[in-house]
Amino acid sequence: MYIKQLECFVHLSETLSFSRTAQLLYITQPAVTHQINTLEDELGLKLFIRTKKKVELTPAGVSFYNDIKDILTRINIAVTKAKNYSQAFESNLSIGYDGNVEVKYLPNILSAYKKKLPHVHLYLKMADYEEKRNLFNNNALDLIFAVRESIEDLSGVGYAELFTGRFVCVLPKEHPLSCKTIIKITELRHQPLIVLNPLKCPPEMARVQNNIQIQCPDSTVYFSDTALIAYTMIKGRIGIAVMPNFVCPEDSELSIIPLDVSDLISYGIAWHKDDKRNEIKEFVAITKQIYKTFIK
Repeated sequence: MYIKQLECFVHLSETLSFSRTAQLLYITQPAVTHQINTLEDELGLKLFIRTKKKVELTPAGVSFYNDIKDILTRINIAVTKAKNYSQAFESNLSIGYDGNVEVKYLPNILSAYKKKLPHVHLYLKMADYEEKRNLFNNNALDLIFAVRESIEDLSGVGYAELFTGRFVCVLPKEHPLSCKTIIKITELRHQPLIVLNPLKCPPEMARVQNNIQIQCPDSTVYFSDTALIAYTMIKGRIGIAVMPNFVCPEDSELSIIPLDVSDLISYGIAWHKDDKRNEIKEFVAITKQIYKTFIK
């Protein structure tokens, strides 16, 4: 089974036209037919029903398409990355982060880094707390932006704090509590609350959220996988949200009020201590300098 066969199969599955597939792949129509026939022979399956009037996938073809399309995409990405590394780059860095809000200076960091180390290929991976932690722990990511508590139990990890965050309430501007300068937990009683999914956020956040739920036993609680989803729920008047201030995007329709809790959250950048590459040191140094410049 060859990549060209799979490309022909995927394109034919989507176009259901041998002539159109041939045009897309810049080959002849008989060549497409040959690739499909060879693939079917190797698999021992009929992937297409072909008549003079139409081409359609068999049930086996539908199943194979659903599975193979993602695999082929991954293969093409791997090939492209390998070509990039061999032709233009001397090394590479993989960087994991949660979202654009909490790492809002990432574009500045990337720009400064590429100017200083243009030979390094950068790969960015946006992932939630659990996936990012697992990828980093398995050395699939070189650096991650993370809450300190989320990586404290991992061995051999370096960490540099970039800022500290605190918990806030996010609510519609017309909400009665929006006039407050600070909101006490007791004032949240009987209010419908939106909190971050405890399975997808660091223990520190989950612990504070759980404490709020304990003190507000009569509140209806909604779980949100991301801050952006929480914002949609707030605007839909489902409830008011409790979350760290650094995941809160600016929104003219909503108010962000500090919550009267003393818990602070350290957010920074982590790396593997045994990775002594200069590329790592420079990325950390540039990141620290940019945050120092913007956060006074």
